[in-house]
Amino acid sequence: MELPKTICMLPWISIETSPIGSARPCCLAVDEITDESGEKYDLNKDNLQTIYNSKYMQDLRQQFRRGEKPETCTRCWQEEDAGRASKRIHSRIRLKEFVDKVDYANDKPDQLWFVDLKLGNICNLKCRICGSWSSSKWAQEEIDYVPGLKNKKSHLAYKFLQQGQWPRKTQAFWDNLRELLPNIKYLEFTGGEPFMIKEHFELLQYAVDQGYANNIDIHYNTNGTQWPDAHELWSHFKRVDIAFSIDNVGERFEYERYGAKWSEVEENVRRFHKLRDRNIGKVTTQVCMTINAQNVYYLEELCDWVNTQTFNDHYFNMLHDPKHMCIDGLTPVAKRIVIEKLLNGNFMPKHKAEIMRIVKFIENGAGTNGEEFVFKMQQTDRYRKESFSDTHPEMAKAMGYET
Repeated sequence: MELPKTICMLPWISIETSPIGSARPCCLAVDEITDESGEKYDLNKDNLQTIYNSKYMQDLRQQFRRGEKPETCTRCWQEEDAGRASKRIHSRIRLKEFVDKVDYANDKPDQLWFVDLKLGNICNLKCRICGSWSSSKWAQEEIDYVPGLKNKKSHLAYKFLQQGQWPRKTQAFWDNLRELLPNIKYLEFTGGEPFMIKEHFELLQYAVDQGYANNIDIHYNTNGTQWPDAHELWSHFKRVDIAFSIDNVGERFEYERYGAKWSEVEENVRRFHKLRDRNIGKVTTQVCMTINAQNVYYLEELCDWVNTQTFNDHYFNMLHDPKHMCIDGLTPVAKRIVIEKLLNGNFMPKHKAEIMRIVKFIENGAGTNGEEFVFKMQQTDRYRKESFSDTHPEMAKAMGYET
């Protein structure tokens, strides 16, 4: 069948589990998957096949087949309007060996090959671009923001903290994953921090014991602070890609990813590269740079550091949520100085084209007055006794930040 140019393979082959126990077609989808009554699916009680074959997913597949652009996929359309390779396009590259095998004609396919696993919100960091839905550390801080709170259980962050424990409460979910393993081609572990989630190593051990591992690729997104003792399991899998979430360097990195030490992360990068070099062909490394309102002015320095490393690949990831951190909402002053800095930066050719797309994304953005950004940054700075102005003076001034 002839497919529309806007087709996305993910609704036919993939499901994402969220840190709080819901599910989405992919990590960039705006909406969570709901049942026919409009209720969100709950991984405490609903299995992955049920969600994958739901009417919601069938309708989404039909929309794509008709050449429509589903609203839940708006983040991909925004990136493509700026000339960037969106999640939709990037998936076709990453999963290229499966592109021609997808049964696009079928609204209820039997091809759940890729599961993006966000296994709760256990994390040791409180990254500025994150929140209580993905970090247990963040959840407690957000509760503390409300002085004299008498009933903390009423706070949304407390609910996220509780909901984020679902993988450790629901054995049926792990049993369901084990049932799916014979057909799984690709597992992605993101966060919270995946190397702090011991249950996922138990799943990998099961895949090794049952002889499934050599057919499965694994991808991790890690904050780089953890060294997993169970890494020897990886040699049994088809390939393991370890992506480090590094958005800045030095003291700016430590400010943006609160709780991390730059020197320790650099040392872990070196350790993983030694592991990779002992497992040539099995293990690869990547740096994932998430572009946001804090770091966009400093991308030249970040890219300079990346150029000193031996990553197999690099990826510029566009942050869409939380909204106040998205670069489409820079103030007019910030927009001007960032674009000028990026256009005049000394970037290597492998980075230059993507930098130009980032500029286009900023230009396409509606912009804001920066009030929400400033409020959030000041609130967090007061609690942590930090100052955005100390580490990011240019962006602090341009966004209207005052301490």
